[in-house]
Amino acid sequence: MARNGVGGHRNPVGGEELKRRNRVLQAAGVLAMATVLASGCGASAKGNEAAKTGQVSEITIAAQDFSEPLIDDYMVKELIEAKTPIRVTVKKTSGASGLMHSMLQQGDIQMYLGYDGTEFTGPLKQSYTGAFAGNPDKVAQYVKDQEMKQFHAWVSPSLGYEDTYALAVTEQTAQKLHLKTVSDAAPHAKDWVLATDSTFQARQGDGLTGFEQAYGMKFKSAKAMSYDMMYPALQKGAVDAAVVYSTDGRLKKLHEVPLEDDKHFFPPYHAVLIADANTVQAAHLDEVLAPLWGAITTEDQTEMNYEVDVLKKDPEEVAHAFLVKKGLLKE
Repeated sequence: MARNGVGGHRNPVGGEELKRRNRVLQAAGVLAMATVLASGCGASAKGNEAAKTGQVSEITIAAQDFSEPLIDDYMVKELIEAKTPIRVTVKKTSGASGLMHSMLQQGDIQMYLGYDGTEFTGPLKQSYTGAFAGNPDKVAQYVKDQEMKQFHAWVSPSLGYEDTYALAVTEQTAQKLHLKTVSDAAPHAKDWVLATDSTFQARQGDGLTGFEQAYGMKFKSAKAMSYDMMYPALQKGAVDAAVVYSTDGRLKKLHEVPLEDDKHFFPPYHAVLIADANTVQAAHLDEVLAPLWGAITTEDQTEMNYEVDVLKKDPEEVAHAFLVKKGLLKE
């Protein structure tokens, strides 16, 4: 997914305001990148150079700004360190997938957890239409081939789960209006205030404009806000619906209902690892990490996200417990 706010009041967000927010978000992304580069780019860049000569002693993995990639990054770290002499650093960032991809290309990290649909519509600038529509395997293969061809980046097989965007409403709203699909909700959109993350309204191909066009609807207004604020806003009635992540554990806690994307607007967002190809080859990471391919179900990831976001468990401990439970590591 996918993925990643800016708070707002109840007034609709106009075009100029949205442009202003996008400029702010872009500036924030530049600042976040500058901070990351200043804190460790030297060692990471050396890591990429060393990989070209077949010598890898350390790897830096970056995580987007929500729990899911952080949990999975810790799994990767523990597997690599258990099976090789390589030291792995997990770097938390305040950035979204675009920042991760740029950091990889700059040599400031060697790997990150991403989503094939996000790479497809983001760095690869493709649209989920034509021969790709409804063909997740074709999307996955295109991403794998083109990341290598255009960026010399290796894309792993899927870790097993998919984290897609979903339009969510409260359980009360779903029951009152008999909502199960996005098409069911479309006639009500004109009266709804929608909450989104900081990027969804500006995304091309799989963002708000295309979503509304695909379902023939137009929301009363849309508010961009931090992801952590969406659920309280929905519960308090400050917004009527929210574009959420389908594996978010808070859906389980708050009994909010993700509606089925019955027109298959969103591309597949299977979780994959994206890495510097030289590093993968030199350290044989495709073999080292092979036990993870297909090992994490959507239910598994949702439960782990719940443990971190709702139960406030440490993501590194949650990752370790999962690996032990699955028999991928000994206690």
